[in-house]
Amino acid sequence: MYFATLALTICMLVQPKVDKPKELLPGLFVAEHLVEFEGKIAIDCHHPDTPDVYLEMLVTAPDSREHESLVVSSIKPSSLHAALLAAGFESGKPLSRDSNNQTIAASGDKLRVQVALVDDSSPDELVFVPIETWVKNINDSTNLSKYSGWTGLVFAGSILDGNGYAADKSGTLISLTSFGDEVIAPSWTVSPESSIDEPVWIANTSLVPKQHTQVRIRIIPADLDEIQTQSHQPDGIDIDRDP
Repeated sequence: MYFATLALTICMLVQPKVDKPKELLPGLFVAEHLVEFEGKIAIDCHHPDTPDVYLEMLVTAPDSREHESLVVSSIKPSSLHAALLAAGFESGKPLSRDSNNQTIAASGDKLRVQVALVDDSSPDELVFVPIETWVKNINDSTNLSKYSGWTGLVFAGSILDGNGYAADKSGTLISLTSFGDEVIAPSWTVSPESSIDEPVWIANTSLVPKQHTQVRIRIIPADLDEIQTQSHQPDGIDIDRDP
């Protein structure tokens, strides 16, 4: 099993109480209860003709759902799974259905996913903010981070089928709606099918930078205090900043 083998390798390399994450694969960093990886803004939510970009994913792999995801990353989903295991997180299960066709919500360790803009001139001074702040409701502009129905993210761990690790084929790294095969899944059961749940979540244009801007994703336990290098959260970003 690919991710299990990789997790074992990572566990042998990562020492307890590492202050700074160690790069174990290109763009993938691991420490105790901490995983970070690199990506780029996938969507263009600043184009005047298409300002409302509906979202189904938070982070996706290339050639998958970039048109409906905040971030695209080249990190392989099974590699992310392995890194999370090596960091000490326990996986659960993605959304599923029981014998009576009743929905069972995704389970697993509760996670907090943060995002920071990468500034090559100050690579050690990243400002991480909850990735939910980059998502808002199209009807009333409610921020996802303040929405009472948002129940957070969990390490679901995708599924193994006859063709291997399902998320490696679908590219579902971190989802906003429930596909049933994502590595990190929402614990709510909102469907990506518009016939089931009306799409209402769009990119927050006041915070999401322009397309192709480089970012870093940070994953920590949901109950862990912020460990960001700076504690303040910017009110907005300069969308004309060069990526």
